[in-house]
Amino acid sequence: MKNILNKLTLASSMVILLAILPSTLMAYEEIVVKEGATIRGTVKVEGKLPALAPLQITKYKEICKDVPNESLIVGPRQGLRYAVVTLEGITKGKAVERETINELDNVKCRFSPHVQAASVGQFVLLRNSDPILHTAHASFANEQPQFNVGLYPGRIIRKPLIAAGLVKIRCEVHPWMSAYIVVTEHPYHSISDIYGEYELSEVPPGMYQLKVWHETLGTQEKRIEVKPAATQHIDFTFTPSPGVKK
Repeated sequence: MKNILNKLTLASSMVILLAILPSTLMAYEEIVVKEGATIRGTVKVEGKLPALAPLQITKYKEICKDVPNESLIVGPRQGLRYAVVTLEGITKGKAVERETINELDNVKCRFSPHVQAASVGQFVLLRNSDPILHTAHASFANEQPQFNVGLYPGRIIRKPLIAAGLVKIRCEVHPWMSAYIVVTEHPYHSISDIYGEYELSEVPPGMYQLKVWHETLGTQEKRIEVKPAATQHIDFTFTPSPGVKK
């Protein structure tokens, strides 16, 4: 009987260990980065762009007018706006800025900004600058607790970001409104600007996967070697397929 109990105890311990081990292995360690490198480049689009359907504005049309469809913004020289570039596989590097404010506002019946990136341990500050009621319903694909808050005019509330992953936020009052937050365990993320340009700084030397995500065009990855104190240019190009959204 004693041997059976010992075996059961050992089995239970292994289950607990296996449950804890993955999160332990993925823990990000903050260090002083020596000879940190810079990665910069552009995210562009080539070929024929898919036609975007206009947003269906069904309520409060006197306020909710001229709301842009921001799911695919291409700027000068075919630069792709709102692509999120992240460094995958990095376990140690510069410190996360815990006091950074990741603000998501409601402005003229749209979430602003449409896409942003944040780090685990930071907060998202939800704000409503409109004179009408909005909600912020956040959906997660991981252990991050979901939330759905009502935002009456002028209300400000903050929510913690405790797990890495993609967050999609919608307004249940105005179904055309959406926004995304890409949350990483580390601070190595960047949002492409209207020219498609991005930059990551103070990257420790090593081998990594450089990943770009876009809500309409999907993802791409490149295996890169980061050398000490170097500046590397890594570009990405998307070729849209009509009707395909990843």
